[in-house]
Amino acid sequence: MRLDFHSRLAVRYMIKMKLSELYGNAFEDFFQDLMCLRYPDFADVRTAGSKGDQGSDGLALVGRKLYACYGPQTFNADKLQKKFNDDLTSALEKRDGQFQTFVFVHNDLRGLHPELTSLLSNARRTHSTINFEPFGFRKFRDEAGLLERHQVEDLLGYPIPVDLVFGVQLEEVIPLLDHLVRTRLGASGNDDIVIPSASKLDYNDFSYETKEDMRRAIAHSKQIDQYYFLREDVVERDEAALAFRTEYLHIRENYQDPEEILYQLDQYILGNASAPLQQRRAAMVVLAYFFQSCDIFDNPPPDWSATGNGDGQ
Repeated sequence: MRLDFHSRLAVRYMIKMKLSELYGNAFEDFFQDLMCLRYPDFADVRTAGSKGDQGSDGLALVGRKLYACYGPQTFNADKLQKKFNDDLTSALEKRDGQFQTFVFVHNDLRGLHPELTSLLSNARRTHSTINFEPFGFRKFRDEAGLLERHQVEDLLGYPIPVDLVFGVQLEEVIPLLDHLVRTRLGASGNDDIVIPSASKLDYNDFSYETKEDMRRAIAHSKQIDQYYFLREDVVERDEAALAFRTEYLHIRENYQDPEEILYQLDQYILGNASAPLQQRRAAMVVLAYFFQSCDIFDNPPPDWSATGNGDGQ
């Protein structure tokens, strides 16, 4: 049985708690268990005497991806660099032709360390015929969310609770929410106001009250654009957009009412615990931003007219 919306939220929280306890071989074992459950073509590679693992802790035989795990108890930039370079060199020498993508799996719950982004970028320039990808907490979270319920419970070793209460859920937007709360969603100048798409608001059949809330929230989109523009992680915005789009499609499988879908997306950001009013306002601004940028909800077809649909405002 696939996970329902609230179970997926609980699983994401549980995965984060689980990963916070894992390092070394235990982290590698957990990664291999997860991937074996998710992908039939995944081969979990073990060390074999003097041959070692030949630079690989796992191979996707069909997807042609090679995975190298690094899960230290404490972070060290020099050791990270050595591990990355040693695994890549070994893989290129001993597994030539066996993979197209080199995936570096890490256990940093805070995201990509600048040193790792530099290693990935430099490797991509040096080896232009190979793709390079990171695999961190967000990827663990999303992969686990696609498992069947019994598979997740086997992976974690305990059942998914039905009454788990947790706060902010979506790691990708935690810094953004903090930024919006800290800046108090200051009023934009007239030249900066973003005009929302009235046709998209009408087409998705929101209530008048929700459309008004969305219009007010969309007016702050420039603050989010500026926030992402100044971030060091150039793919952060795209990762958040993909997370929203993926979750929106999941939610839409079970809910048709746009108001309910928006509510579920709000919980996707904030979790199911009570949140301060400023944080809830910030969450609405984030939802409105990704609504306006076409990452969630449908755009009306070119020939669609709002005539006779809702209030048309």
